[in-house]
Amino acid sequence: MRISIWGLGIGLAALVAAGPAFSPCIGGEDRIIAPAGVPTPALEPAAKPKRKLLSFTLADLQGRPVKLSAWHGHPLIVDFWATWCPPCRKEVPELNAIYRKYRSKGLVVLGLSVDKVQGDGVKSVRPFAQEFKISYPILMADDAVVDAMDVDNIPTTLFFNRKGKLTARLEGRGKSGELAAAAQGLFRD
Repeated sequence: MRISIWGLGIGLAALVAAGPAFSPCIGGEDRIIAPAGVPTPALEPAAKPKRKLLSFTLADLQGRPVKLSAWHGHPLIVDFWATWCPPCRKEVPELNAIYRKYRSKGLVVLGLSVDKVQGDGVKSVRPFAQEFKISYPILMADDAVVDAMDVDNIPTTLFFNRKGKLTARLEGRGKSGELAAAAQGLFRD
């Protein structure tokens, strides 16, 4: 009995030492959360970020720093994802289609990979981006942005209007068309 409890203690210590961990990928228990008055199938208001997203600088896949403030004034979809997450893989084609459709209207889709926080880092993201023919910018999320945006599950997709206000939050893969419907909502204001 002592060995089992001791082993459990070591396991818990290892989990704590490993740093931030994400809940398993969400594929079936999806929900959109949006502020009151936003026409989405949401039931709860979106959680207010602890810090503004555009205040961050993150590395691109070549390691160059990119200031998120470069996209100030654009409608913005920010997708937190990982290469090891099956529902994240299923989102990519829809996000590519949304980006191609609305890019001419100023929409920016950003893929923020959490593989640096939990995973193999950029070495796994580059081949993933090529394999899935991702057409939108990909940046490497760090602990600070994950914490500031309250990302506990992946995929998590955030929708910001031109004024930088969070208008919707989708946790999980969602049903086909939910990402596109939330994207359309960015052009209603």
